[in-house]
Amino acid sequence: MTESRLLRLGPSAAAKEKRLAALLDGRDPADLGLAEAVREAQVAGSLELAGEPPSAAPGLRRAVAAVDPAAPVTVDALMAWHRALGLEPGYRMSARSRGTGPAPAPPEFITSRLAILEQWLSVESSRELKPAPAAALAMARILEIVPFERGNGRVARLAASHLMVRAGARPPILAGADGPRIAVCLEAAFQLATEPLTSLLEEASERALDVMIQALGARPA
Repeated sequence: MTESRLLRLGPSAAAKEKRLAALLDGRDPADLGLAEAVREAQVAGSLELAGEPPSAAPGLRRAVAAVDPAAPVTVDALMAWHRALGLEPGYRMSARSRGTGPAPAPPEFITSRLAILEQWLSVESSRELKPAPAAALAMARILEIVPFERGNGRVARLAASHLMVRAGARPPILAGADGPRIAVCLEAAFQLATEPLTSLLEEASERALDVMIQALGARPA
C-alpha cells in the first residue's frame, strides 16, 4: 500500500477504535455479528435516503452481497448491484433534467460515460487516493450520470462503501438525516469540489464504530 493511501484516523475515530478493541477483549468480531449490525444500519439508512419502505430491505441486502468485496468497481458491478435491487433492468431510456449543476447524461451517452468512470477507477492515480476521496469521486460521478431509472442513489452508495471497505476503511453509514447535506455536497462535487463529500463519508465511516460499540455494549462479555 502506498503512503498516500495509509489510513490516518482522527482523534475521535482513534479513541473509538481503542474502545472497540477493549470491548472485544480478544474475541473474534466475526463471532459477534458486528458486520451484520453495520450492514443493517447501512441498509436502513440507505432506504431512508431513497424514501423506500423497510419492505425493500431484502433487495438491498442482496445487493450488498452481489459483488465480491475484493473486486474492483466496474460497470458490471454497478449493473449487479442494480439487478439485485430488483428494479427496472437496464439503463435509463428517458432524458432527465436537474435543477442545478450539470444535466444527467443523455441516454445514448450513459454507456460511454460509465466506461470512462470504470477506466478512471482502474488507473494507478485513482488507486493511490485515500478511501474516502476515491469513494466521493465515484459516488458523485454515478449521481452525475444518473444511469438508471430508479435506484441511482442506492447504487452510488453501494459503490462508495465498496471502494472504502476494499481500501481498508470502515463502511460508511449514511441516513435520512444526511439527505440535505448530501445534496449540498453533491452540488459542490459536480463543480469538482469533492472535499465536502469526502468529509461526510469519513464521518459516516466513523459511525460504523458507533454501531459496533453499541452492539457490543448490549452483549454480555
